[in-house]
Amino acid sequence: MESIYDNISTAKELVTYVMLHGMSTKTEDICRAQDIFGHTPIEDLAFLANDIGRNNHNGEPDPKGTMSSGRRATRGTFYSILFQIWNWEDATRFWNAHTNPEHEQFKELRTENAALKTIAKQADVDRENYQKERADREAYIDEKLALLDEAIHRAEDAEAEVIRLKARLFDLIDG
Repeated sequence: MESIYDNISTAKELVTYVMLHGMSTKTEDICRAQDIFGHTPIEDLAFLANDIGRNNHNGEPDPKGTMSSGRRATRGTFYSILFQIWNWEDATRFWNAHTNPEHEQFKELRTENAALKTIAKQADVDRENYQKERADREAYIDEKLALLDEAIHRAEDAEAEVIRLKARLFDLIDG
């Protein structure tokens, strides 16, 4: 079957066509629109999704700017097409990933979260190293205390032996 979009090869051309003539809901036209969007690089789709009809001094899209270029924005038409040709979950995921004004904040928070996770992992490694060092020190101290206890017992035993020998010596001298 023939589609009215057969002569259109890019998403930008499709959006422009739909802005002028409206969106066809015939199955073959929807399928062709899906094919066009499916073969368009994600950067081009994001450009159309974020074009609000304003440009900066360099003629680039400026979604956060205030300078009007006098041309029609493509965002509304783009999302009108997108929600007709993609399922709701995919279209919403695209919105959240490429247009949602909170996305930049989300990316920043994700970056901060990753940094915090890295710090937490390093803290865990440091804590494990500290615990290992502490266990090694405690083992060393326990070993030295055991040697000290053994030395004290030997000294006490030697002192007791000296006292016994002195007592025998006195017994021999007196006897």
